Amino acid sequence: MMLLDLACADCIIEQVDKEGEKTFDGTSIPTPFEQVNNNGIYEFTCLKGHKAKTVIDNVHFEILFEYGLNAIVDGYYRESVSSLTSAMERYFEFFIKTTLRTSKIDFELINKSWKKISNQSERQLGAYIMLYLQAFREEPLLLNPNSEIPFRNKVIHKGYIPTKEETIKFANSVMKIIEESLLKLKSKYPNEIFETFDHYGYKKKAKEDIEKSEKESGIEQSIMLVNIMTTIDVKNGREKNPKDGRKGKVEERIINIKERREPRSLILLKDKTK
Repeated sequence: MMLLDLACADCIIEQVDKEGEKTFDGTSIPTPFEQVNNNGIYEFTCLKGHKAKTVIDNVHFEILFEYGLNAIVDGYYRESVSSLTSAMERYFEFFIKTTLRTSKIDFELINKSWKKISNQSERQLGAYIMLYLQAFREEPLLLNPNSEIPFRNKVIHKGYIPTKEETIKFANSVMKIIEESLLKLKSKYPNEIFETFDHYGYKKKAKEDIEKSEKESGIEQSIMLVNIMTTIDVKNGREKNPKDGRKGKVEERIINIKERREPRSLILLKDKTK
């Protein structure tokens, strides 16, 4: 079961008000956990009884990939292959929309054109290959047509239940496909990639939903924004820090995910007042 580390705005405000200008003493704030959903908005009651709402600042393929890794931890290997495949396909979509954005194409037109191939994975793959070739003057890394594609199809379309070892091997291939491409995309198109992230991430849609709710109810809502530190990460990639706990292949990530499922607390730190 994939659980997200969230935060309660009221708990944080209480601690900030309590500490004032003094140095924070490391007093911990309970970290709420919630199961992943599709809209990025999480409503919960924290351990202190506060009614809280948190929005995650992520994009869909990041969460789908992490969902696939969590399925491995839980022993749901067939579901893992399905989630990992979806993460890869949604990354292709993200790549396509980012590269189209580099030509100053409006997102509204991108969306309109995308609808024509939104249900046709082969056409999406073709668009990804051609745009990647145009951007980097080389072919992209893809699933092996002789082994990995038949394996994926056997799992998704024929009901095959893979072993843990088969699933981890497939996960490593998908991670390499996405991450190699994403790092190049970040390097060449840093502005456009974050424009695309902000436009298609959970935050934008959640903001629209919350503003609509506030308008209808007349009640202003207190919202906490949290970036989930996923393995595949657009904004805060693990490539930035050699000591990042998300480093390593899928085998190491599984160990890290198990450790992160243990109860933890958020700690506020502040420099001493000069």
